[in-house]
Amino acid sequence: MSKRPLNRRNLRAEADAVAARGIPLGPSRPSRAKSDAPALRPKPAASPRMKIVWAVCDLGGRTVATFEYAEKAAAEAKIADLKARNKGNHFLRSVKEPIPHSGTSSPD
Repeated sequence: MSKRPLNRRNLRAEADAVAARGIPLGPSRPSRAKSDAPALRPKPAASPRMKIVWAVCDLGGRTVATFEYAEKAAAEAKIADLKARNKGNHFLRSVKEPIPHSGTSSPD
Protein backbone atom coordinates (compact mmCIF):
# COMPACT_ATOMS: atom_id res chain seq x y z
CA MET A 1 0.00 0.00 0.00
CA SER A 2 1.20 3.43 -0.83
CA LYS A 3 0.92 6.51 1.30
CA ARG A 4 -1.51 9.23 0.51
CA PRO A 5 0.20 12.12 -1.32
CA LEU A 6 0.87 15.22 0.74
CA ASN A 7 -0.94 18.44 -0.04
CA ARG A 8 1.96 20.86 -0.54
CA ARG A 9 -0.27 23.95 -0.41
CA ASN A 10 -1.60 23.04 3.04
CA LEU A 11 1.91 22.34 4.31
CA ARG A 12 3.14 25.67 2.93
CA ALA A 13 0.24 27.53 4.58
CA GLU A 14 0.99 25.90 7.95
CA ALA A 15 4.68 26.79 7.66
CA ASP A 16 3.83 30.42 6.81
CA ALA A 17 1.45 30.64 9.79
CA VAL A 18 4.09 29.31 12.16
CA ALA A 19 6.69 31.70 10.75
CA ALA A 20 4.27 34.65 11.16
CA ARG A 21 3.89 33.85 14.88
CA GLY A 22 7.67 33.88 15.29
CA ILE A 23 7.96 30.28 16.37
CA PRO A 24 11.11 28.61 15.09
CA LEU A 25 10.34 25.69 12.81
CA GLY A 26 12.98 23.40 14.12
CA PRO A 27 16.53 23.27 15.31
CA SER A 28 18.67 25.23 12.92
CA ARG A 29 21.74 23.46 11.73
CA PRO A 30 24.98 25.00 12.91
CA SER A 31 27.05 26.18 10.00
CA ARG A 32 30.15 24.17 9.37
CA ALA A 33 33.51 25.86 9.43
CA LYS A 34 34.88 26.37 5.96
CA SER A 35 37.73 24.05 5.25
CA ASP A 36 40.70 24.96 3.12
CA ALA A 37 40.42 24.43 -0.59
CA PRO A 38 41.45 20.92 -1.61
CA ALA A 39 45.03 20.62 -2.73
CA LEU A 40 45.31 20.49 -6.49
CA ARG A 41 47.37 17.81 -8.13
CA PRO A 42 50.62 19.03 -9.59
CA LYS A 43 50.68 19.38 -13.33
CA PRO A 44 52.62 16.49 -14.88
CA ALA A 45 55.98 17.40 -16.34
CA ALA A 46 55.94 17.90 -20.07
CA SER A 47 57.35 14.94 -21.91
CA PRO A 48 60.37 15.69 -24.09
CA ARG A 49 59.90 16.28 -27.78
CA MET A 50 60.56 13.15 -29.81
CA LYS A 51 61.89 12.48 -33.29
CA ILE A 52 61.77 9.34 -35.40
CA VAL A 53 64.99 7.76 -36.65
CA TRP A 54 65.67 4.59 -38.62
CA ALA A 55 67.45 1.92 -36.59
CA VAL A 56 69.35 -0.93 -38.23
CA CYS A 57 68.96 -3.87 -35.85
CA ASP A 58 70.28 -7.41 -35.70
CA LEU A 59 67.96 -10.37 -35.16
CA GLY A 60 68.33 -9.99 -31.40
CA GLY A 61 66.79 -6.53 -31.64
CA ARG A 62 69.98 -4.66 -30.69
CA THR A 63 70.53 -1.42 -32.58
CA VAL A 64 73.61 -1.53 -34.82
CA ALA A 65 73.28 1.92 -36.42
CA THR A 66 70.81 4.81 -36.52
CA PHE A 67 69.96 7.17 -39.36
CA GLU A 68 67.82 10.28 -39.58
CA TYR A 69 64.30 9.74 -40.87
CA ALA A 70 65.09 11.33 -44.24
CA GLU A 71 68.03 8.92 -44.76
CA LYS A 72 66.08 5.69 -45.22
CA ALA A 73 68.01 4.79 -48.38
CA ALA A 74 71.31 5.04 -46.47
CA ALA A 75 69.90 2.77 -43.74
CA GLU A 76 68.85 0.18 -46.32
CA ALA A 77 72.31 0.43 -47.92
CA LYS A 78 73.85 -0.28 -44.49
CA ILE A 79 71.72 -3.44 -44.23
CA ALA A 80 72.86 -4.55 -47.69
CA ASP A 81 76.50 -3.84 -46.74
CA LEU A 82 76.24 -5.89 -43.54
CA LYS A 83 74.62 -8.76 -45.42
CA ALA A 84 77.35 -8.65 -48.11
CA ARG A 85 80.05 -8.89 -45.42
CA ASN A 86 78.29 -11.93 -43.88
CA LYS A 87 77.53 -10.12 -40.64
CA GLY A 88 74.18 -11.88 -40.29
CA ASN A 89 70.66 -10.78 -41.03
CA HIS A 90 69.55 -7.29 -40.07
CA PHE A 91 66.29 -5.40 -40.33
CA LEU A 92 65.14 -1.80 -40.33
CA ARG A 93 62.69 -0.26 -37.89
CA SER A 94 61.63 3.23 -36.89
CA VAL A 95 62.42 4.28 -33.33
CA LYS A 96 61.34 7.36 -31.38
CA GLU A 97 64.10 9.07 -29.45
CA PRO A 98 64.13 12.37 -27.55
CA ILE A 99 65.40 15.44 -29.34
CA PRO A 100 68.56 16.63 -27.54
CA HIS A 101 68.08 19.93 -25.73
CA SER A 102 70.43 22.52 -27.20
CA GLY A 103 70.13 24.90 -24.23
CA THR A 104 68.93 27.82 -26.33
CA SER A 105 65.41 29.10 -26.20
CA SER A 106 63.20 28.84 -29.23
CA PRO A 107 62.56 32.10 -31.09
CA ASP A 108 59.02 33.32 -30.52
